[in-house]
Amino acid sequence: MSARVTRLAPSPTGRMHLGHAFSFLCAWALARRAGWKVLLRLEDLDAQRVTPEAEADTLWMFEWLGIDWDGPIVRQSERGAWYRECMTRLAGQGVVFESTHSRAQLREASAPNEGDAVVRFPRELRPTRDEWHFVNESVNHRLAVEPAKITVTDELRGAITVNPAAVWGDPLIWLKSGVPSYQLAVAADDLAMGVTDVVRGEDLLESAPLQLHIRRLLGGDDSLRWWHVPLIRDESGRRLAKRHDDLAISTLAARGETPDGVRGLVAQWLGAIPAPQPLSIASFLDLDVRSLLTSKVWPNYP
Repeated sequence: MSARVTRLAPSPTGRMHLGHAFSFLCAWALARRAGWKVLLRLEDLDAQRVTPEAEADTLWMFEWLGIDWDGPIVRQSERGAWYRECMTRLAGQGVVFESTHSRAQLREASAPNEGDAVVRFPRELRPTRDEWHFVNESVNHRLAVEPAKITVTDELRGAITVNPAAVWGDPLIWLKSGVPSYQLAVAADDLAMGVTDVVRGEDLLESAPLQLHIRRLLGGDDSLRWWHVPLIRDESGRRLAKRHDDLAISTLAARGETPDGVRGLVAQWLGAIPAPQPLSIASFLDLDVRSLLTSKVWPNYP
């Protein structure tokens, strides 16, 4: 049987914070305890937000916390040829089309669900078939998604069923900046890199069925395992974000916090210990993270 493979996939667009430390420590410890291969993939396609400083901060945090990986770093910004090949495959199946519509046009044509900020692309705006191709990389392209329920089984949450067409309509698959959308890049890279287990935050749970659909179109199977870990939230209940500079790992380190201290805090959030206490990397690896992640009660920060 082939070894299982997971990936750590940070986006270097800002400083890493405690929420990132929680997610990546959980993913890493889950994999190392089970003997999986761990890959590091920098999702650096957002040229307007990605910075060398953010990449350096990300790599520093991994080293500081003792998070290692196998093999060289993979950068999505260096994988353009692979993404173009994937777009050619999709175009050959007649499922991608050019889309020059503005967001204003989409808002006018598509009413979001209550409380949902997603602007769906309605079928009525699909162009004539002569624009269903991939010949101009400087134009937005969309994936034609027909209504259908797709189920993924999350290892922590059970079966999740979503109709991607109802959530996104026809989602962007290629951006006019000349790069793939997040959904295509992730699905394509997980397939190409032989990833067997996707461990990430629960905010991406709804994307899993769409990414599975793209994976199928690219010739992949349904064997991918999904693990969507809880998000750490602040005292008001909001998920931690890169705007929380006071909770950035580099800020905490500058104030005297230690890697053992952060690992102890993560262990408390997991419910492994009643109160934070310093934990060595070896002690953290001794935790049964898989069992701890099945807990249904998650405290807010702090």
